[in-house]
Amino acid sequence: MVSFFRSIRSRFIAFLVLIVALFLGLLLVFTYSSLKDAALRNAKELSRAAMRQTKGSIDIFFSELERLARALAKYPAFKNVDTTVMREIVLAEVEARKEYLRAIYLGTKDGKMYEWGIGPGFVNNSPIFEPHYDPRERPWFKRALEKGEFSVSDPYLYASFPALGITAVLPVYDDLGDFVGVLGLDILLEDLQKMVKNFKIEKNGKVIILNRDNHVIVSQFDDEKDGKNTKLETFDLFNIANLANHKDSYVVESHKMGKRYLISTTEDQRTGWKIIVALPYDEVILLAIRNIKGIIVLEVLLTIFLGFALLVMSNNIIIHPLRDAIEVIEATKVGDATVRMPEDRKDEFGVLAREFNRLIEAVREYQRELEEKVKDRTKRIIELQKENLRLRLIEEKERIYGYLHDSLGARLTNINISNAVAQKVVDKDKKMLKDMLQRIETNTRLAISDLREILKGSTLDSRRMIDFCNVLHANVKSRLELKDIELEWHSELDPLQDEICPKVRLEFEKILQELTSNVLKHSEAKNVRVFFSLDEDKLRLEYSDDGVGGALVDPEKKGYGLAGIAERVKMLGGEFKVNSPKGGGTKVVILLPNRGRREEL
Repeated sequence: MVSFFRSIRSRFIAFLVLIVALFLGLLLVFTYSSLKDAALRNAKELSRAAMRQTKGSIDIFFSELERLARALAKYPAFKNVDTTVMREIVLAEVEARKEYLRAIYLGTKDGKMYEWGIGPGFVNNSPIFEPHYDPRERPWFKRALEKGEFSVSDPYLYASFPALGITAVLPVYDDLGDFVGVLGLDILLEDLQKMVKNFKIEKNGKVIILNRDNHVIVSQFDDEKDGKNTKLETFDLFNIANLANHKDSYVVESHKMGKRYLISTTEDQRTGWKIIVALPYDEVILLAIRNIKGIIVLEVLLTIFLGFALLVMSNNIIIHPLRDAIEVIEATKVGDATVRMPEDRKDEFGVLAREFNRLIEAVREYQRELEEKVKDRTKRIIELQKENLRLRLIEEKERIYGYLHDSLGARLTNINISNAVAQKVVDKDKKMLKDMLQRIETNTRLAISDLREILKGSTLDSRRMIDFCNVLHANVKSRLELKDIELEWHSELDPLQDEICPKVRLEFEKILQELTSNVLKHSEAKNVRVFFSLDEDKLRLEYSDDGVGGALVDPEKKGYGLAGIAERVKMLGGEFKVNSPKGGGTKVVILLPNRGRREEL
């Protein structure tokens, strides 16, 4: 048993049999489902076609009644209530349509009734009404006044004859447009039942017509009844409460009759009646089930034959070549580079053998090429590492140059200005001289400290300055006082809170130093205004003076002056704007993202 399942041939045959059996099962299930669905779709289409045919016949019937009613309403005899002429016209029309039309009459606005007809309930073609009969109280008259146009009343019991019927009604007006009365055309439900029973629906389908309250007006299920009921019955063959929820045909079960029906429904716009076509589900699906059984038997036979043929063919065509291929693969795995598959076959296995032998040669050649590529790639990686080191050195040099310019440049500017002031007051103002020498000493000490931090590569990330705003204010103010420049300082930051991330704080301090240096060197300004705020993780700085203007961002001076500030702001992902018309002062607006502060906190 173990050797059987370890054999490639045995496992392949077992797998093939399993696949065929699975294919058979799936095919049978799919075929059965597909044919049944197709049969149901055809039945639904048949049901809808029958429903459309029934609705069309009913529409034609009521259209004919409407045409007749409108034609009669145009006669002068009806407009002027000429009973002699009216009687002749009415009897002629009723006689021509006596198979469904019982009577035609006119109920006037003053309560008079003029009616003529043929059949039960008439004496000399005239009906007999109870005393004090008033047509204005009848449902057909009220229906006409309610609609104001041609309409059909709900079924009701006739006053002159104990039978249920409907009335097609139309208001009548004279030539001046004055209301004359209501023209009515009576149709017995018994006659309507006979007309509907003549509808022939395929597959023994039945037609049901219900009113708005689901009472039966006409039903082909009631063939044994005589149609002379004096009261409408509630339809109870199956549940129709969910008719409005179904837009397509669907299957319901009649517990009363013990059968299932395929239901299609629509609504007549004139009357509001529900028209239902019910096809016996078993009959519409019976032929499909018979076809399905025949196809299933045929598929079983064909699948068994297919499985047997595949087993025989696979043994000769697939199993033996696969066994040879496996032997070659096993030999190759143990390192035998000389073994090859036989190439004498003319079929796909012969092509496979030739391609497999070429693959072995290609693998050996690829191994040799791979060794050469590894050596070359190692050499290139070493060169890239050297280039990366060179670029990092250049980047570090650019950083040191920038900080030297922004930090030491500002300190040296202060020292230079303080020295110039000290020389002017050396013999005039000892106190001023001492103050200037103190400034020179302070800026020299700060310059040495900045130089130490630059050489160490520190970005002051670890320095926490809770009085950052006050320190900046004091530094800028003391520097501008060297040239008697007034400072207007506005800050929306809390001076006791560290709201700016260290990196942005350091760059912000350097930018202020460089802007102050530019004012001291070039602007000849008397007043400087500084405003900065922090809003939605963005630091905004506005730095303006009333100097000579004309400041430009010179791209050739990369890393220095306004160009250096613009480059630093761009590296931080910020925005830099300068407006400096000649003679109009200079205004610089900088927006710096304060990303990282929230994560740091």
